[in-house]
Amino acid sequence: YGHHMCRAACNIGGVLMSEELKSAGVPIVMLHPGFNRTTMTAKYKHIWDIEGAVEPECGAKRVIHEVSRVTMASSGKFINCEDGLQIPF
Repeated sequence: YGHHMCRAACNIGGVLMSEELKSAGVPIVMLHPGFNRTTMTAKYKHIWDIEGAVEPECGAKRVIHEVSRVTMASSGKFINCEDGLQIPF
């Protein structure tokens, strides 16, 4: 539960920060990098191919792509870097 509680705190922190910085024209988004093949996800190695896990270099490119698309309209949103869609809270 600890990980999920920390993620929830980070998400609401991002939303609050986006509201605070809106008047300054500074967009804030939260990004989910997707399923990457790292040592952290190695315990799921048996489903990497089934679930579409990508190499870290590919995951990083996805994040950079989504960062390049950030606007004030996307501020405060949680974006999935695998497909660019908003993840609802």
